[in-house]
Amino acid sequence: MVSFTKILLISQTVLSASLFGILGNEQSLTLPSRDERPIPGGSPISVCDITEPQLLSIDSVIISPNPPQRGQNLTVSAIGHLTKDVEDGAYVDVDVRYGYIKLISQTYDLCEQVGEVDLECPLSKGEYKLSKIVEIPAEVPPGKYTVFARAYTKDDEFISCITGSIVFNADRSWKILG
Repeated sequence: MVSFTKILLISQTVLSASLFGILGNEQSLTLPSRDERPIPGGSPISVCDITEPQLLSIDSVIISPNPPQRGQNLTVSAIGHLTKDVEDGAYVDVDVRYGYIKLISQTYDLCEQVGEVDLECPLSKGEYKLSKIVEIPAEVPPGKYTVFARAYTKDDEFISCITGSIVFNADRSWKILG
């Protein structure tokens, strides 16, 4: 679980600087709710809470390979625009569910995490073009994972909300031991 949690943190960090990575063996192609909008680029990631003003607009997120594969590297590339500087004290609320089970509900210091994508706070307003390679562990358990991540400035201004769902299918191969 440590590897999966680290990947989620890296993913949220990348979002906050304009990209977000989701793992999986096959994508779950569910329609977004009325409060969500898919992000261009063909990834299973959507902007959530779209009725709320957000400081980060995400123009595209592209993942490769798509769908991601267990035990392989995943390249996440994104472009986004930040309309205001983000200073130390910014934070991210992350909720991860495995089916109906809540795995993670935690707040992270955004500025501690942006180093994963070679950035540092303060993040200046403007355009960001980023790319990050993350390793997908081969041991990720099968099932549906849903992530909600909401980022805020130190003054509680809404930076962005993203969500995504991925289904890891069970490996149906088997081996005779003996």
